[in-house]
Amino acid sequence: MDLKRSLPLPQPAKSQGELAAETRGFFHRGQGQPHIVRGYFGGPRVRYALDENPLDF
Repeated sequence: MDLKRSLPLPQPAKSQGELAAETRGFFHRGQGQPHIVRGYFGGPRVRYALDENPLDF
């Protein structure tokens, strides 16, 4: 959901390359925010990822 919200709405990507660049930029910006990345694994369907493979953020 965060990725969808971060993409510019007035000007959608005009090519697959442009969309890929926007997506890479989104994840690059998130690298310095481990609390946000950890939050992706808090839901009941994906919680097992943290329980079985604890990440040391």
